[in-house]
Amino acid sequence: MMSIRLINLGILLIAFLTVVLMMKPFIRKSIKKGFVVADMYKKDKPLIPNMGGLVILMGVVISLIVAEFFTRLIVPMLIFYFVVFMFALYGLTDDLFSFKGKMYKVWVLFILALPIAIITKDTNLNLIFFNLELGWAYAFIFAPLYIMIVANMINMHAGYNGLSGGLVLIILAFAAFKSYLTNNSQFVYLIAPIFGSLLAFMYYNKYPSKVFLGNVGSFLIGSALGAYLVLSDIELFGVVILIPHIINFLMWMYWTRIMHREPHVKFAKVKRNGIIEPPNGLTIKYLVTKWFKVTEPQAVYICYALTAVFGVLGLMIV
Repeated sequence: MMSIRLINLGILLIAFLTVVLMMKPFIRKSIKKGFVVADMYKKDKPLIPNMGGLVILMGVVISLIVAEFFTRLIVPMLIFYFVVFMFALYGLTDDLFSFKGKMYKVWVLFILALPIAIITKDTNLNLIFFNLELGWAYAFIFAPLYIMIVANMINMHAGYNGLSGGLVLIILAFAAFKSYLTNNSQFVYLIAPIFGSLLAFMYYNKYPSKVFLGNVGSFLIGSALGAYLVLSDIELFGVVILIPHIINFLMWMYWTRIMHREPHVKFAKVKRNGIIEPPNGLTIKYLVTKWFKVTEPQAVYICYALTAVFGVLGLMIV
C-alpha cells in the first residue's frame, strides 16, 4: 500500500504535467478562435488568451481520474471538487456573458458552495482565545459564505501578469504548512490537484503572460482555497494571510461608492520606461504603483512579499 504522501505527490505531478502538455495547444487554439483580450499594461497591447483557467481545470480532472485508483479518500475529494467545478463553471459563464447584478452573484455563489456541508465535520470555530460551536450553522451558512467571500476576493485582487495565481499559490503553500504544524494535515491531499495545476500554469502566466486565468480560473482557484481553509479548520489563519485581499476588497468597495463623482478609469497608464501610472490608489495593485513608482512585475513581487509577510504573521499568532 503506497503512503498517502507518495499518492499526493503523484496526483500533484499528474496535474502539473497535464497543464504543461495542454497549455501550448490551448494557447494556439484560443488565438485562432479569437478568445483573447488585450494586455493593457504593455505598450503594444498584445492579444492574450483569457480563459487559461480551463487548462487548470483539465489538469485537476485528469489527476482526479487517476486518483480514483489509488486512494480511498476519493469521495470527499470529488465533493470538494464538485464545488470548485461549479465555481469554475460560473466563472466561465461570466467570462462569456459578463454578469452585472452584484446581489445575483452573491446568492448564486453561496448556493454553489452549499455542497461543502456534506464533508464539513468540524463545526467548531477556533478564535484563538475561545472556541465557538456553530453546529449546523457552520456547515450550511458559515462554510459556504466563507468560500464565496474568499473566491470573490481572489477574483478582485488581480489585473497584473501573474498576480492572482501567484498569490493563491503562496497562500496554499502557507495553508498546507499551517495544517502540518497544527497536526491537522488530513485534508492536504485535497489541494494536490489544484496546486500542481496552478504551479505549471504560472510558468505561462508570469510576466510577460502568454495566457490569463480569466474568471473561470480565478473563481476555480479561489473556491478551492476557501474550501481548504474551512475543511482544515484554519479559517482564522486564512483571515490573517488574506488581509491584503480584505483591504483590497474594502478599498474597491469605497471606489465603487465614489465612482459617480469622477470619470471611471478602469486601467492604469504605462509610461515609456514601464512604470505604472495608476488612476488612483484605491486598490492594492494601484496603491503599490502609486507609492513606489514601479513597473508591473515589480508591483507583483511587492504584492507577493506582502502576502508572504502576513503568511508568516499567521503562522506566528494563530
